[in-house]
Amino acid sequence: MSSYAGEIYIDVPFDENDPTYKMVDGFLAHDDMTPKIEGSIFFHLPLEVAMQNRHHDEPGFWDKWAENW
Repeated sequence: MSSYAGEIYIDVPFDENDPTYKMVDGFLAHDDMTPKIEGSIFFHLPLEVAMQNRHHDEPGFWDKWAENW
């Protein structure tokens, strides 16, 4: 088990020609692809994969989970 490490999901298509993608990429990475924010990682994760654990955000999920730990 691991705790939340600060991940966020940004709903932007992985398309190097998309203006929003360019803006996000420009904010997070230098032209040589090194991160602008030390320790950060910018990667593509399909929404379908990101949503596999969406039930963790339901009210009371973690309280119920802790009862069985």
